[in-house]
Formats: sequence, structure tokens, C-alpha cells
Amino acid sequence: MPSRDAGRLHIARRQVKLFADGAAYSQLMQLSEPYLDGHQGEWLMAPEELLTAARQYWRAGFQIHVHVNGDAGLDAAIDVLRTLQNEKPRFGHRFTVHHLAYARPDQAPRLADMGGMVQANPYYVWALADLYASQGLGPERAAGMVPLDSFARTGMPLALHSDFTMAPARPLLLAWAAANRITASGIVVGQGERISRARALRAITIDAAYQMGLEDEIGSVAVGKRANFVVLGSNPMTVPLTELKDVRVLGTVYEGKPYPLGSGGSD
Repeated sequence: MPSRDAGRLHIARRQVKLFADGAAYSQLMQLSEPYLDGHQGEWLMAPEELLTAARQYWRAGFQIHVHVNGDAGLDAAIDVLRTLQNEKPRFGHRFTVHHLAYARPDQAPRLADMGGMVQANPYYVWALADLYASQGLGPERAAGMVPLDSFARTGMPLALHSDFTMAPARPLLLAWAAANRITASGIVVGQGERISRARALRAITIDAAYQMGLEDEIGSVAVGKRANFVVLGSNPMTVPLTELKDVRVLGTVYEGKPYPLGSGGSD
């Protein structure tokens, strides 16, 4: 409850999250091409319902976030954004799609051209790409899951999240997954969709803060911002890229107050 959080609970104001298609883990995301066994995904909000709801919040000046997993779900979200922009143009709206389990590279410039952004879960590559190569998507689509570099190349702010419990709540693990694209079996898939180390670290800090409208408060260490940061045991910019997830957290600083961890730190 807000009355019990001692000032540490942030409630996003004038932001709303809507839902397009189903989940990646249950293979209910909506795809433009059928699943291997012919089954269909599900809509959490059918495209016309999504548009109706989004229109109300758009006209009221809200930032809109949309849960999207499949490429057909992303098509629906892009169509909604295009319709809203045609009806009532807005700049700096920060319309953001979340998860991006499977998308097509051609969708990236379409979303970016209208000011849209992506907040993705790169852990899907590690957890699902091996299995989905034989069940559900097939090798080509499974290798192209979470195509981050296609979206990063547009210049849009790009953020990463765990969607806990869909992935561990470990930001450096997410950066590692996005920069390496290593699956659970140890192979690398979709090498062309890896993002740089610097971009992956930005996606868990500066760009993540921007997408939540908090870039003036957190996301980087600067005068006037909250003194929130971690103390790491090694430099995440110089360790071997495959070891990025193993960088130790020795302690944290929250609003200027240090909170050291026990000997050895944590990850």
C-alpha cells in the first residue's frame, strides 16, 4: 500500500498497460504464419478492442504500454499506433511494446517511424529457442526470436526486462542474453540480432528509465538524480562478453545510502 512504502513505491502516473496477444511460454502468441502443428494463438484483446481502449487513453494524454509477443500481435499494436497518430497526432508519446518474443525485422522501422519503442525479454532466446525450433516455430523463426538489433538499428530507446517470473530478476543476465544470444543448449542463434555490450547495458539503465519517464531521476549517475547504483566486482565493459552475467554485485547505494552485501557479493 502506498501508505506503507516509506516513500519507496513509485506509482507511474498517466501510464497504462494494455494487452494484445497471448504468452510465449504457452505458445498462444499470435503469429502471421501458423504454428508447426497448425494451432492458433489467442488474443487477450482483439485488435478492435485494443484500439477502442487505447483511443481513450491516447486522447487523455496517457503513455501507453502494450503486452505483445507474436509478430501478428505486433502488427496489431503498430496498426493501433498508426490509427491513433492519424486521428490525433502526438509527439513524445513513448508508446512502448513489451516482451517481443517473436517479431519480424521489417516491423522495426514501422514502429520506430511513429515514435514507438520496445521493452523486450531477451531471456526467451536462452529458455525457448532450442525447444521451439522443433515444437511450434521451426528452426528459422526460433533462431529469430527477440530480434533486438533490428529494433536497435532504428535508433529507438530499447529496454530490457525479466517479466519475473518469466525470467530471473537479474539485469546483468538480461544484458548477457541480449548481447550473446546463447541458448540453453549452449549454441548461438540469430547472431545478426545480437546487440552490443554498451547497448545492452544502456537497455537496463538509461533507456529503461526513459521508457518509464524517469530519466531525470534515475538511469545514470548525475548531479540532481537519485544516488541509486550498484558496486560491481569487475568492469562489465571489459570482462569477456560471455561472462557478463557473472559479474558480482558487491553492494548497492540507494538514495545515497550504501548497502554492502556479505563477503563475495552476489549476482
